[in-house]
Amino acid sequence: MSAIATLARTSSAQHTPVAISGLSYAPYASLFSLTDAELEARGMRRYFAPENPAIGYPCRVSLAFAKPGEELLLVNYRHLDKPGTPYRSEGPIFIRRNAVAFAKADAYPEIIMQREMSVRAYDAAGFMLEGELAEKEGLKALVDTWFARADVAHVDIHSARRGCFFCRIERA
Repeated sequence: MSAIATLARTSSAQHTPVAISGLSYAPYASLFSLTDAELEARGMRRYFAPENPAIGYPCRVSLAFAKPGEELLLVNYRHLDKPGTPYRSEGPIFIRRNAVAFAKADAYPEIIMQREMSVRAYDAAGFMLEGELAEKEGLKALVDTWFARADVAHVDIHSARRGCFFCRIERA
């Protein structure tokens, strides 16, 4: 664990109520009716979660891992699209068929609490202010520490290993 994540864990920062929600399913629903060839022509791919997945197939709508046999699409998603920032960013995400968006008050989804994650703080203009690796309670403490700063507008969570976007955390 890094010094900053360790510091955040032992920090006396007040807990900031957070809002974490999955992406809307609506923009992806019609894509499930496309053939595999049509998906590939759009730079997308269909998957069925295997019995023992090595990567877990985390859905960015439900913020839960797909169950074995569930259908998913791997699509590109632009999660930071602020004009005028060099931090504009997009990448691959999984979407489960008929996924229901995660939306629980002040709750952290299991998929970001099971392993080390890349945690990134941004200002309102989309410029990265902080970036750190953290996991479990250290992740929560880091978010609280950063949200104690007025210049932090939101925190994005990415996988530490592959760098894929998982979700955005905002003040509730």
